[in-house]
Amino acid sequence: MTTKPKYMTSMAPPLPKEQLVVMLLGKTGNGKSSLGNALLGRKKFQQTDGLVACQQHDPVGEEGKIASADEVFVIDTPGVMDNVKPDEALKGICKAISLAPNGVTAFVIVLRADSKFTEDEFKAVTQLQSLFGEKFWQHVVCVFTHGDSVLKEGGRKAFFDTVETATKAIPNFKKLMNSVGERYMVVNCKNIESKQLTEFVLLINSVRRLNNSQKYTNEMFKAAQLCYEKNKGGELVARKREAKNKLQSLEAKQAQTIPEEIEELKKQLKEQEEQIKKLRENTATAAVAKAPKECVIL
Repeated sequence: MTTKPKYMTSMAPPLPKEQLVVMLLGKTGNGKSSLGNALLGRKKFQQTDGLVACQQHDPVGEEGKIASADEVFVIDTPGVMDNVKPDEALKGICKAISLAPNGVTAFVIVLRADSKFTEDEFKAVTQLQSLFGEKFWQHVVCVFTHGDSVLKEGGRKAFFDTVETATKAIPNFKKLMNSVGERYMVVNCKNIESKQLTEFVLLINSVRRLNNSQKYTNEMFKAAQLCYEKNKGGELVARKREAKNKLQSLEAKQAQTIPEEIEELKKQLKEQEEQIKKLRENTATAAVAKAPKECVIL
């Protein structure tokens, strides 16, 4: 595994300066707010350790400058990926998108470098795709936070080796990394270095090159919403059809089963009546046999 991804070794000419609009996405405790604060160089987003829910519920945007004086607009989305219900997540995403009227340069999926990629995280990421639409992935990068232990033990190469191992061992993580490609990096938010900030700018610029500097726009999001609502409507129709078919099947089964059950009960009653009749006959016969014989007077 190379220690430098393609976006760091590209010989492409530098892109013109523009404000980089990045939206941070990730579950509570993964380090979204910490990453946002590290990029801005000041504490603007409320941080949480993941043990308790963040009190900041609405997405927040903040302007600043990072490496090489690149202007950046960072959007934090607390709790959006914690919502298991798509409609609730959609409300938060709508608010976040409204903070970027000119579009989003890149979506940053924030994961932890020191913990396993879970099934819940994969479901949350899949949910994002259904809400943002098919053009979502070409604007996505991954940033692994809490990288201090990984970087301290073996540096960047150890991190890439860890990603490679996880990709082979965890099918859902492999799906994620296949979608992201080589657009990922690791940071230590507690003590972020200038070279990591420079790498982050290169990472975001790789998305700009991929999309010819076209941002993910509100129009794309509106189209994705229409598609989502259409699919949602189709799912509801399918569920209704399935429920109707199931009901008809039960009714048909019931109509067939009830007469059969009645006949079975009649058969059981008849058998019981015959058993009772035989029992009475046997009892009467036994009583006669045991009775004393009458004396006959000649």
